[in-house]
Amino acid sequence: MRGLFTAGILDAFMERGFYFPKVVGISAGALQGLSYISRQPGRNVSVNIRFAPDKRYMGLRHLVRDGSYFNFRFMFGKLAHEYVPFNYDKFEKASETLYVGITDCLTGKPVFVSSKSCPLSEFMGVCVASCSIPLLSKPVKLEGKEYVDGGVGMPLVPFPEDLPFPCTKPVYILTRDITYRKKKVPHGFKSLMRAAYGRTYPAVVEGMCSIPERYNEKVEKIIQMEKEGKVFVLRPESPVKVSRVEKDTKKLRALYEEGYQIGMKRFDEMMRWMSEK
Repeated sequence: MRGLFTAGILDAFMERGFYFPKVVGISAGALQGLSYISRQPGRNVSVNIRFAPDKRYMGLRHLVRDGSYFNFRFMFGKLAHEYVPFNYDKFEKASETLYVGITDCLTGKPVFVSSKSCPLSEFMGVCVASCSIPLLSKPVKLEGKEYVDGGVGMPLVPFPEDLPFPCTKPVYILTRDITYRKKKVPHGFKSLMRAAYGRTYPAVVEGMCSIPERYNEKVEKIIQMEKEGKVFVLRPESPVKVSRVEKDTKKLRALYEEGYQIGMKRFDEMMRWMSEK
């Protein structure tokens, strides 16, 4: 649910009429990217504020019944077609490309799939896979192979050299403030991961259990790259108190508004940076 910070920034960009030609979304970022490419400002915040408390949206009963805490069938079904319609036509006709990161269960490595590389119905399955957090969601099968959340293979964001296209001016939207660092994975979590995936997908176990170290290393490198002017970073200005499965709509609204304000405030600075040689 921390993706609402990203939604706020992207809504600010849409209000300014600005669209990146290439967008990368990993995990919840994939969902934010969908409504950005389809040119639907306000859609993501509407979905989350309206449905976060709704039992159809997420909850333990969905985990027990369908294998996923988040009810993707509802999100990409009735919600996207009736309640808060997704503009499939605009998305398909957009000149911009969305690349979504997923993690190969066998290798533990990230794979990027382009919105231009497959039919939209299949691409939506890729987005579901990118949000399928191990233990909270079952792996998603795509063309005979199983995948999980893109953040397992690619914590935080990809560096320029890891992107599926050349990029000399990367803009990163992070959902944690500059002081945030992940704590080491507790022993109990490692045991749970081994029990759930150890026999079938040991690479997923290794990936999940090493996320804190890889994430924290990336944070330090991004801070250094930012100082050197190699990347432009948009992030919250204070610690975020919103959980992954947050249902408090006041907290969600505040996080979205913070993203929107930062997006508006730093837009001109970002455009100047992007125009520099």
